[in-house]
Amino acid sequence: MDFDDAAAERLEATYLGHDVIQQRTDTLALLDIAPGEHVVDIGSGPGFLAQGMAHLTGDGGRVVGVDLSPALIRRATARAEASWLSYVEGDATALPFDDASFDIAVSTQVAEYVPDIAALCTEMARVLKPGGRGLVMATDWGGVVWQSSDPERMARVLEAFEPHCANPRLPRTLAPHLRKAGLVVDEVSAFPIVNLDMSDGTYSRGMAGFIAGYVRNSGTLPEAEIDAWLSDLRALSARGDYFMSTTRFSFLVTKPA
Repeated sequence: MDFDDAAAERLEATYLGHDVIQQRTDTLALLDIAPGEHVVDIGSGPGFLAQGMAHLTGDGGRVVGVDLSPALIRRATARAEASWLSYVEGDATALPFDDASFDIAVSTQVAEYVPDIAALCTEMARVLKPGGRGLVMATDWGGVVWQSSDPERMARVLEAFEPHCANPRLPRTLAPHLRKAGLVVDEVSAFPIVNLDMSDGTYSRGMAGFIAGYVRNSGTLPEAEIDAWLSDLRALSARGDYFMSTTRFSFLVTKPA
């Protein structure tokens, strides 16, 4: 997906909500980063995870975020305070780094947007040092559960949103790709997000706006239907009848020494 400054700002707002903040906390715990380690964040987006990782590596380490979006790179760079944290424009399938450059490679909520997932996994394996470890997080968009007063309309909206990424059900097939790249899949963990309303800071509030914007731009559904979908969500939330859940899957891997 392309990100202009407006889209980048919307994405940042979602990433600053309490649901995604908790997700980052969970991800950092899974990574168990030690001081002095070198880390690459593949698809670093707004840079919030990279910032957290830089705090853990300290000034004896190195954290580099890579992203295709100039707008996201600019915004992440502007808030980077640590001298050992940097961002570069780059493609997840052709990383601009030497072989065996990093102790840790991370890619969260990016892999499903990469058409050539095999190339991403191969690049992750290439830049990891022998014995290095990685984490790939992806959502199975087919597993979203969202209450609606009109289930058929909800299904149409989610179907219209599905092309926003290259592989909306990637977790189901990710492990074989990682293994073929020469990585060992050590563990798969799940991080659930559950919202009982769509108040400020909830993941589903941000995603509802993101989905509506994408579907409007795609022209696949009438404007009135999208507006009715959003109005229904707000009404369900106001009545206390709201429910939305989604699950992120984190694949923890190591590169054989």
